[in-house]
Amino acid sequence: MNKASIDFICCPNCHNDLFLTVKKSLGEEVISGSLKCQKCNKKYKIEDGIADFVLSDKISDKDKRWMIEYDKMARSYDILMCYLIPLFSFGLEPFERYRWVRQLGIRKGAHVLDVATGTGRNLSFLVKQVGVQGRVTAMDISKGMLTYAKYRVKRKKWRNIELHRANASKLPYKDNVFDAVIHVGGINTFGEKKKALYEMVRVAKPNAKIVIVDEGLAPGKENTVFGSFLLRTNALYWCKPPVKLLPKKIKNVKVKWGLSLFWPYYNIEFQK
Repeated sequence: MNKASIDFICCPNCHNDLFLTVKKSLGEEVISGSLKCQKCNKKYKIEDGIADFVLSDKISDKDKRWMIEYDKMARSYDILMCYLIPLFSFGLEPFERYRWVRQLGIRKGAHVLDVATGTGRNLSFLVKQVGVQGRVTAMDISKGMLTYAKYRVKRKKWRNIELHRANASKLPYKDNVFDAVIHVGGINTFGEKKKALYEMVRVAKPNAKIVIVDEGLAPGKENTVFGSFLLRTNALYWCKPPVKLLPKKIKNVKVKWGLSLFWPYYNIEFQK
């Protein structure tokens, strides 16, 4: 965790300021230490460079089950998403991610939030968009996933990416912080979808773009041979875009449908 992050992080419990205590650091990077809320006194550990903002007593049962599953499958998930799918899609999947990041319309120097980053599949595309003078903050609820994301950041020697462990429905960031927010894969299984969507909007700056992508088969495709096959392979393809759950203070909502290899998806784009 970078010491400068204290300017935009906050207590996920009450959104008040945090006091940083450093045990070990390397330049501006905090390797170990803690953060304490100056109002509710909640304390959050910093271990191995990653601040842990998850409130264990405030995770929904559904989110807890998925967190445990992702911790278990982190290695196989990383191999599948970061190596096998790009390879067997003949470059289609990386191109799709590139397009989703481009939708954000961000410029060099921007600060972007990647919600539920997983093992960091979006990071290389985001870093290219924000440039060396920009910043990417990425969070996930799974420690296992973040282990691989951190390895990726370290291997690529990215200096402007910060990883946090956090719950998407209780983000540890102040209001109006990010120039754009992206979330790819996950919201279909969130236990608190409405809260997570509200949080994404809350932490974004006015007029910032927010892009959300997840599994979903386009309407009218359910009765096709190919559509029926896909629905039998993954029940999540029945999911529809959670447009009705979006907060009221948004504009320019657009919904698109796509197919990346054998992965049908919906794409929601809107502005705060």
